[in-house]
Amino acid sequence: MAGKGRSPYATIDISPFDTPTPRIRPPDCLSDLEKKVFRDLVAACPASQFRKADITLLCRWAELSVMAEQAAFEMTTNGRITSDGKVSPWLSVYMQATKQLSGLALRLRLGPQSRASKAPKVLPQEPSYYDLMEDDDDLGDEADGGRH
Repeated sequence: MAGKGRSPYATIDISPFDTPTPRIRPPDCLSDLEKKVFRDLVAACPASQFRKADITLLCRWAELSVMAEQAAFEMTTNGRITSDGKVSPWLSVYMQATKQLSGLALRLRLGPQSRASKAPKVLPQEPSYYDLMEDDDDLGDEADGGRH
């Protein structure tokens, strides 16, 4: 005779107690600069802050950060006003990128406001030696086109 009621909830997504939470890795679709921004952001936050579901937002953050930096560089070197007296087109790129970054910062809980009240008081965990070693291996693989 079968037991009454629902079957117990079973899960297989358990983590060992004594191992650190692995950090999210940047996908291959990002450029080298974007991967660096991605890694820097993930390393600057607690290891448990981001999950695989956040990869898309983290990718947009990296892309927009690189875009804003490029626009700022272009305006610094070439000026904010063009030779014909018009505003540089890079100003529009810079303004849009920084506006989008502001919105992403809230979603990714990156600003001081996001951390102030509800965010846990956890300091960022330094990347382990193995994390850094994997990053170096990834850069080596990218240089030779992914061939071993």
